[in-house]
Amino acid sequence: MKVGFFHAGPSPVHLELAQVLIRSVRRAMPGVPIVHLTDIDTPPIAGVDDVRRRPAGPIAMSVLEHYAGCYGDWLLVDTDVVVRRDVRAVFDLTFDIAVATREGTFKPSEIGTKFMKSMPFNKGVVFSRNPAFWAAAAKALREASEKQQSWMGDQRAMNDIIATARFFVRVLTNAFNYPPKRRDEDLSDKYVLHYKGPRKAWMLELA
Repeated sequence: MKVGFFHAGPSPVHLELAQVLIRSVRRAMPGVPIVHLTDIDTPPIAGVDDVRRRPAGPIAMSVLEHYAGCYGDWLLVDTDVVVRRDVRAVFDLTFDIAVATREGTFKPSEIGTKFMKSMPFNKGVVFSRNPAFWAAAAKALREASEKQQSWMGDQRAMNDIIATARFFVRVLTNAFNYPPKRRDEDLSDKYVLHYKGPRKAWMLELA
């Protein structure tokens, strides 16, 4: 298994988040290779084992094109993720990709919203072993608007391809992509934390 994350550009916040991510992977899963997915010009992030480069493009499009080149078993994550426990056993299961349910992770006011209906799964943590899934998502995104190709279109495309039922998608518990609800929350039963949105400030406190 490899762990891959996409980061391109000089954002100091995401560079710092990536360092926290890398350290968490080293602690939870010693010896697992970590790969930085990026453009041609972004310097390698310290601590990774490999760097994979593609020409720069709209961010969401670039992410899916990178993922489509990830053959074998991969844990693909955003930079605002912390791995707390070893997740390699997930790959003992059968799937093309595995995603975590959002159930139990969002506010009651978000249930049934248009956003949740169109994107029931979050792309910040995905277990992947079939790059054809991502190639299909990339193809769908190429037909979308420039705005979608730049932001959030990768997640929308992922959910759209999941909805086609063309691939075997396994749904895991929210413990594998869990956004903490508060700083002092008991997270002892969680495998992967996702400090998305304003939670990034909490993750930076772990630096």
